[in-house]
Amino acid sequence: MPEYGIAPIEIPINEGLKIVQKAEAAGFESAWVSGPQGYVRLAAFAQATKKIKLGTAVVVQPLMNPIAHIVSMIDLQELSDGRCMFGIGSGVKPQLNRFFGIFGDQAEHPAPRVQEFIELIKHVMSLNGEPVVWEKKFFQLRGSRGIVCKHPLPIYLAAVNKFSLKVAGRVADGLIGHPINSMQHLKNSVLPIIGEGLQERSRERNEFNFSSDVITAIHKDRSIARRDAAKNLGFYLSPKAFDNIFDAGGWEKEKVEVREAFRTGDMENVADAISDDMLNSCCLYGTPQDVRDQVGRYDGVLDRVIFFSPRHGVEHEVNLQYYDEIFETFGNK
Repeated sequence: MPEYGIAPIEIPINEGLKIVQKAEAAGFESAWVSGPQGYVRLAAFAQATKKIKLGTAVVVQPLMNPIAHIVSMIDLQELSDGRCMFGIGSGVKPQLNRFFGIFGDQAEHPAPRVQEFIELIKHVMSLNGEPVVWEKKFFQLRGSRGIVCKHPLPIYLAAVNKFSLKVAGRVADGLIGHPINSMQHLKNSVLPIIGEGLQERSRERNEFNFSSDVITAIHKDRSIARRDAAKNLGFYLSPKAFDNIFDAGGWEKEKVEVREAFRTGDMENVADAISDDMLNSCCLYGTPQDVRDQVGRYDGVLDRVIFFSPRHGVEHEVNLQYYDEIFETFGNK
């Protein structure tokens, strides 16, 4: 049976802090944050909690140089007494270009770049204070010193396409799966490709933690939960980068309809374009008992289910209420 995590994503930090404290009180195994401020939020959460594990899902790799990532991770492990996990994303080229002004090699070649980044972190942590000499394609370091930390730095990778998934199996300690992953995609693509990466490096499956966000909408009115889950599934499926998830489910017709609906700018149209088959494969939604029954499909597939409250096309207070429903449904399992 998977562990349960919670993801208070894109919520003001003080509200997010309350959610993480509620999650700890309810017995959840972990809490996850995202965005450029992910390390800052983990520091706040580490000081306000005692037992719950804390993770980034994710921090985008090119926003900081490798040493800045490493020293942030080490500080967080000291603050939390080793409770932190570090989800890293390679970043998407249009986002890196437009939002962050990042170009060149640090916006290109995501799979080999992030593989070298993870290998560099592990190399620096193995040096026990000795000088760092690293001259490869994406990173060049000379003169820094290896940094000593009494806690390991678990590195998780966010990956969707086959190249990044294989990198996760080769060098990462775990995967942060996308919240729209379908069961077909997980079983027929994600797990086998990660397995190939593990095999390339003679790693065992039990050395790797397979976690995934899952859109979760719990409401006494099943139709309301369905609609809010559908809005968010459609929002995340809109980019062409996720064709592999559509294709794994055999949703060619829905792919066209969802993207046409998204171009209207009306999330209600997006919800109308999402089929029951898509929702039942990708999301948890409905009454508390519905969702308790649905979550069993991840047994033997995921090591950790990270519940992800709908936030697109819903009011902020509704977003927060869904977190309370998740705690009520799955707390102290």
